[in-house]
Amino acid sequence: MAPWAGYATPSVLITNLPAYGSFDQLSGIVLEAVPASYRIAVFIYVPGYGWVSKPTCAEPLTIIQADGSWTANITTGGSDQLAKRLAALLVSTNYAEPCVDGAAVLPGNVYSQTVASVVVTRQSPGIGWLNFSGYDWWIKTSTGLVGPGPNYFSDSTNNVWLDAQGRLHLRITNRSNQWQCAEIVSARTFGYGSYRFELDSEVDNLDVKAVLGLFTWSDDPAYADREIDVECSRWGNAADSNNAQFVVQPYDTAGHLARYDVVAGISNSTHDFIWETNRVSFQSLRGGYSPSPDPTNILSAWIYSLAVPQTGDENVRLNFWLDTGSPPAGNSEVEVIIKSFQFVPLDLPRPALLKDITRLTNGLAQFRIQSQPDRRYQIQTTTNLIEWQEAGVILATNVLTVFAETNSSPSGTRYFRAITLP
Repeated sequence: MAPWAGYATPSVLITNLPAYGSFDQLSGIVLEAVPASYRIAVFIYVPGYGWVSKPTCAEPLTIIQADGSWTANITTGGSDQLAKRLAALLVSTNYAEPCVDGAAVLPGNVYSQTVASVVVTRQSPGIGWLNFSGYDWWIKTSTGLVGPGPNYFSDSTNNVWLDAQGRLHLRITNRSNQWQCAEIVSARTFGYGSYRFELDSEVDNLDVKAVLGLFTWSDDPAYADREIDVECSRWGNAADSNNAQFVVQPYDTAGHLARYDVVAGISNSTHDFIWETNRVSFQSLRGGYSPSPDPTNILSAWIYSLAVPQTGDENVRLNFWLDTGSPPAGNSEVEVIIKSFQFVPLDLPRPALLKDITRLTNGLAQFRIQSQPDRRYQIQTTTNLIEWQEAGVILATNVLTVFAETNSSPSGTRYFRAITLP
């Protein structure tokens, strides 16, 4: 079966991201697209210079092989090996490729002609990184006042860290008489789909000046920076009966913002939005995510359909900061805990297929799963085909995902299955 078969809409993946400073080639795979009908347009962003077409403006498009794979030379001159961002776009063979050489942002017609895309930031010296909820994130830091706020941001473990449960802690601290805030940014762009943020902190009792932001953002000012927000804050107004809001920027345009209340005592809540081409559907729930929640668990829901931004090079950002940069009203450090972030594609899931099951020398099992990227799978095991137990949950990052048991299992014959999570 061809590697692009079985997927509802075309997509493109990067399977080999060269390390920063490397002269290796960029490579990937295309899914659900007839290779001969498409090409890959690649652009790189070199700090201090801008975006550049690759391999060259004379030969800007990369051919996709019959098996869906593609390889592009991204270091054909200058300081290309120092590029921090890379974009691979799936386009038709008649794509009108612009020559991009030093642009601060990619021209608007680049994304409008794109069938699918992947944009990624790669790790480079001087920037802190962490892996949260299965994805890579870089940590924002600043020596001066920057937005939002404006505030100082710190990548110190006083401000940003993961606990033993893998939960993300964001903390507003006071060090050397300076209030410092926290923000992390996803390495990759996700595009249209479901964005889910699960909190393990109460929202009702946040300091009145503190703002928790769960949102998408692009440095390209088009479509109001492609900013879609869930924000938890009273914005300095202690008398406000609401403490959270859904926003599609610009917030001050009529019909772009909906305020709501997360009632006191809820320490676990999920806030999500589904971004489609023609609407953004928001929802906040008591507890974890559910595809069919009990109505009593729905804290708020809102559908926006006025001027939906087009996906481009946006990232997911999670931040905790001070409104107007003013100190917390309580003059004490403030902290929130984010249990998880999940992105789920819009397409209906395909059944997982287990392949190449082997028993390791320690008696544990290992196998591959034919999977859909960005889907999460619960692996279950049984000895009698009646009583099933969870063996783990994995996030698929490619069309084949390896699962290996980590816990001891009973001897004898065991069976496994993979359940696609909603």
